[in-house]
Amino acid sequence: MSLGDRIEFAGGSYEVRGMVDGRYVVRIRNRDRNKEVYKVWTESERNDFDKVQKNRADNADRNAQIYERNLAGETKASLAREFSLSPTSIGQICAKQARKEKSRNIRQSRTR
Repeated sequence: MSLGDRIEFAGGSYEVRGMVDGRYVVRIRNRDRNKEVYKVWTESERNDFDKVQKNRADNADRNAQIYERNLAGETKASLAREFSLSPTSIGQICAKQARKEKSRNIRQSRTR
């Protein structure tokens, strides 16, 4: 990682603005909350942040896949077995994805 590097993550990005005593000064932009903060990170803190963001992106992809397959007719029980989750968790994921899709559709209809 070097000065000026910009790393995108779901809902925002961070940019290396400087180095002080072997630590990174980063600007974190959160597009979802419309906020910008500066933080000082060690290498391990940056790696931890990147790992968390990757896991969130992986879970978002998994949840979208579960929702689409459930809409296509696969049962919650079969999806639960395949993804090593409980049928209740599958139901919660599908309900949350449905709410997200509904709010996305409402926002799109307002901007037209």
